[in-house]
Amino acid sequence: MRIRIEVVGSVQNQDASQLTEAFARWLVQDRTVGPHVKISRIRSEVDDGAMSAGLVEWLGLVLNSGFSVASLVYSHKSFRASLPPRVQSAVRLVIEHGDSRTVIEAGSAEEAVQITRLLAGTGLPGQTQGPAGGTLSSSGADGDS
Repeated sequence: MRIRIEVVGSVQNQDASQLTEAFARWLVQDRTVGPHVKISRIRSEVDDGAMSAGLVEWLGLVLNSGFSVASLVYSHKSFRASLPPRVQSAVRLVIEHGDSRTVIEAGSAEEAVQITRLLAGTGLPGQTQGPAGGTLSSSGADGDS
């Protein structure tokens, strides 16, 4: 499963990759999530001749049997609440698994069910077929990353 933080709207000076890295640190410290996942940072491609990779674009999560989807949703909700008020409403959690993608906004029970379906491979309600066989979520977000 891949996750990242997405910033929408006109919130200035908020870099999604920095927020994704901050969320990674948040997850490690969250006792209900951290012990149950292995987090890897997926960095952007090096294309300007630099020696090191770019900023964190995605987090790869490997889940163990003690993982709780509800804990991930709650952790994201808590992370959002820790941000400045003007940024909170612009922050989304994007989750991809296989060819499916969902966006978590409010941290609701319904969104936790969406993630569970995504991980179980049963699909999401309201999904449509996307380009190259991928899917698009009903939120209108495209399947590109």
